[in-house]
Amino acid sequence: MYQSYIILNHNRAEFIERAIRSCLGQLFFRKEFEIIVIDDNSTDNSLEIISEFKNEIKLIKNKKQKGVGYCSNQALDLAKGKYWMRVDSDDFLNAYSGPISSMILDDNPDISFVYSDYFKVDVRGVKIEKIKLDSEKKRLEYGAGVNFRKSVLNDVNGYDSSLQNCEDYDLFLRLKKLNYKGFYLPIPLYRYYIHGKNITLKKQREIIKRKVIARHEI
Repeated sequence: MYQSYIILNHNRAEFIERAIRSCLGQLFFRKEFEIIVIDDNSTDNSLEIISEFKNEIKLIKNKKQKGVGYCSNQALDLAKGKYWMRVDSDDFLNAYSGPISSMILDDNPDISFVYSDYFKVDVRGVKIEKIKLDSEKKRLEYGAGVNFRKSVLNDVNGYDSSLQNCEDYDLFLRLKKLNYKGFYLPIPLYRYYIHGKNITLKKQREIIKRKVIARHEI
C-alpha cells in the first residue's frame, strides 16, 4: 500500500462526506491508497453517512469517545500505507495534496514529512483566506494535511494517546528533538473550515499547549 488517509470524526455529520470524497478524489496514477475513518463515538447521524462509503473505506467505530491522540494511534496501527496523512472530518483536500507530497517523499529520503499552505473556507467550501505556514511557529499549530512517512511516526511511537488537543504540537516537538526534517510546500493544498467549534480554537488548547511546551522544556 502506498498512501493512507486518516479521517477522525466525532459528530461532524454535516461535513464528513466532503472529507471522504476529497480523499477518494486524490489524483494518483497507478498507486494504491486507503482511507481509514475512525468514528469516535458520534451521537449524530455521522455513521449513517459514512456507511454509504463502506466499500471504499475502512471504518472503526469507538464505543466510547477516546480523543484525537488515541484515535490517531488507532489509525497508525491499522494503516498499511508507506505514507500517512490525517484529514480532519470538517476539512478537505485539494486533489493533488497526496500525489505531490508523496512524490517529494519518494525523491527525498532525508525528508520525513511534507506540509503545505492552506485555505480557510466557508461552509460551502468557498475560499476565504490563504494561510502560509512559512514559519515554525505557524507549522506547529497544524497537524492535519501533513504527509508523514509512516515509518517515522512508528519510530517516535506515534502520538501521545492521553492528549485530546495539541497532540500534533507535541508530535512536531518530538520530531524536532530527534532531527527529523520536514519540507514546506508553499502551495495551498489543504482546506480548513472555520466554524467556531473547531478543536484548535478551544481555550483548552492553550492550557494544554503550555503543559506540552513545559514538558519539552522550551
